[in-house]
Amino acid sequence: MDLKIALAQINFTVGDVSGNAVKIIEAILNAKKEQADIILFPELALCGYPPLDLVLEKEFVTANKEKISEIAVHVHDIVAIVGLIREDKGKLWNDVAIIQDGKIIEYVHKINLPTYDIFDELRYFNYINNPEPVNVKIKGRNYRLGIEICEDLWDDRYETKVTRELAKKGAEIILNASASPYQVDKIKQRIALVREKVLENKIPFVYVNLIGGQDELIFDGNSFALDKDGNVAAFMPASEEAIGYCEIKNGKAVNILPEPPLSDIKGLHAALLLGIRDYFHKSGFKDAVIGLSGGIDSALVATLATEALGADHVSGFAMPSKFSSDHSLKDAEQLANNLGIHFDTISVEPMYESFLGSLEKQFAGTSFGLAEENLQARVRGTILMSIANKKKALVLTTGNKTEIALGYCTLYGDMCGALGPISDLNKLDVYRLARYLNEQYGYDAIPQNTLDKRPSAELAEDQYDPFDYEVVSPLVDDLLINKPVTELIEKTQDPDLVYRIMHLIRITEYKRWQAAPGLRVTSKAFGQGRKMPLINHFK
Repeated sequence: MDLKIALAQINFTVGDVSGNAVKIIEAILNAKKEQADIILFPELALCGYPPLDLVLEKEFVTANKEKISEIAVHVHDIVAIVGLIREDKGKLWNDVAIIQDGKIIEYVHKINLPTYDIFDELRYFNYINNPEPVNVKIKGRNYRLGIEICEDLWDDRYETKVTRELAKKGAEIILNASASPYQVDKIKQRIALVREKVLENKIPFVYVNLIGGQDELIFDGNSFALDKDGNVAAFMPASEEAIGYCEIKNGKAVNILPEPPLSDIKGLHAALLLGIRDYFHKSGFKDAVIGLSGGIDSALVATLATEALGADHVSGFAMPSKFSSDHSLKDAEQLANNLGIHFDTISVEPMYESFLGSLEKQFAGTSFGLAEENLQARVRGTILMSIANKKKALVLTTGNKTEIALGYCTLYGDMCGALGPISDLNKLDVYRLARYLNEQYGYDAIPQNTLDKRPSAELAEDQYDPFDYEVVSPLVDDLLINKPVTELIEKTQDPDLVYRIMHLIRITEYKRWQAAPGLRVTSKAFGQGRKMPLINHFK
């Protein structure tokens, strides 16, 4: 075996079949110039991943068929492995096309179709349980390629062990076309799993992962290759579009690379920037509007947005009321100055008082409470949405996972917006990432006072967040991944707290059904992958 393989870690867009085809052809021609023998693309590269119910539109499926034929014309002196949706005899398949000498020589079906968390592929696709290597001739030699699609690697929960079966049937190398979403520590799991397969079967393995943001999902790339001894033959950057190469000779890497450094916080930072950037660019927007409260959450969102979109494309607005502290306004302005973004102050007091005046009859005889607090937040939401409409911009929400879980947010108020960049970061992670960014900048871009002060919504006199986040944030995360209540009670030694937090999560489900999509960075985020009933009386 003597192969040079191109790893096409490319950012494709769901639905843009024509645009994706152009990218695929360009990558093939570039790889050919580099004298690559094979170029491997991610899962469903041609149509983008995940296409969801787009696959039910006949024209969409037809476009895949037409464009893969156009791509084939450009494939000479190289083998291209391209993911696409295909219809055959009335059935839909998640396939890769193996293309050589200007024609499609074979299609390979995805075998293991995931149906957990964000995945629901059995809703759309058919499958078979009989993986077979593909025969190709490269430089006068016959090769048997073991080709997998994403979940075929993660076979613990499936009947068919695809890698093992392909190796038994004579595959000389495994090529996995993947679209695996980012989550903290996922790259470590991928490498460990591939190395396990490599050492078990004594066979080299090339893993190419999708790059880019799609709705709430972030695909981090981190493509890599291991030789038959488990050595790193190639490793691609996180959250960056690129084409890399690896050379395998007699099953071993021609150039062995050191184990890649896998920093969780660095990877998280890069993934969030990619998710924000692609959400805007793929939606046709350039500018973001953010409410700056002087608190840690809005400060982090503004910082990330500035990095992702550029300072000229971010506008921050402080919207003080009579309950806002002087230091909050100063901290918001200092942050904006540090980031170099547009900043303005709009007092909500006149509008708030006007609303109260109009509601004087309806509120008569009642004391100040939740309605008045939430009214302030809704005035702010209206201001931000109006400015965004005028600027043709998108509002970014600033809630974190802990607060969203507990319902500590206001519908049509601070929940107004198009995207929640930190909605899958718990409160402790928010502080951790903020401190990391300040370390990277070499100064307190996020003001130290913002990091040090007690969190407060500032919707009433002397108001502070009613949670000990050091305890509550990990507890919320544990509840969301369904850890047993008895285990959590033993861990916290506070059954009342456990049941109170569980109750808050359940009674505020209706808010999350109406929330902006949030970027997913953990194994269990609010959004597509969590399906809970709005009405839930289980105790």
